[in-house]
Amino acid sequence: MKNIKLFILTAMVMATCCVAAIFTSCTKSSCTNMVCQNGGTCSGGNCQCPTGFSGSLCQLRATSAIQYINDTYTPISIAVNGNSQTIPVGGKVTFAGQYGIPATTLASTSGTAGSLGIDNAGAIIGLTINWSRVDSFPISDTLRIPLDVGATYFFLKLINTGTKNVIDYYVNYQFPYGETYEDITVPNNSTTYNMGYYLAYANSNVQAQASNGTTPQIIWRAVTLPFTSNQSFTATLY
Repeated sequence: MKNIKLFILTAMVMATCCVAAIFTSCTKSSCTNMVCQNGGTCSGGNCQCPTGFSGSLCQLRATSAIQYINDTYTPISIAVNGNSQTIPVGGKVTFAGQYGIPATTLASTSGTAGSLGIDNAGAIIGLTINWSRVDSFPISDTLRIPLDVGATYFFLKLINTGTKNVIDYYVNYQFPYGETYEDITVPNNSTTYNMGYYLAYANSNVQAQASNGTTPQIIWRAVTLPFTSNQSFTATLY
């Protein structure tokens, strides 16, 4: 009787082992031909995908966006991965992309003569501000990036309240590395004109020449700055 009981017990153990082996073998074989991508792992014949990926093989990346915000005084020309747009002053543009993909960004802005309504309206006034950066599209939602002009520059605005037109002006006159000359006419109509970006120094200045066609007049203005991003200075000429 004891031998019979031992035989039955042994048979039950062997059967359990066989079932476990068969189950393990099936589980392994169900993942044999599964190649999960982007860090996914196979379980029970299905790919378990990390955050940011989906699909039967984790082959699909999540779609998200990067938004660029214009905090400057002039429109910004921007290209992200070769796709170009213009960001208006105070505006924003959005580019869509796949999670983890680099967004190579080139952008620039400057003052133009178009703000004065004069000939050669596309001519640049002042210095050109450039941005070059590489960001990555986020897992979800939208990554927001402000485009700021650093404190080493300032934006100049001019108001001519005098009796003569300004026919040209210097910024940082006689500075060895920062002087900029502009052959630009500013009418004497008390209108605020947006000019352009210039290097910011503790003793920056504006020197303008006004004329009514006969008598020139030199007007000098010291520039006072807070040395913060996106700073500006308004020079009143009279």
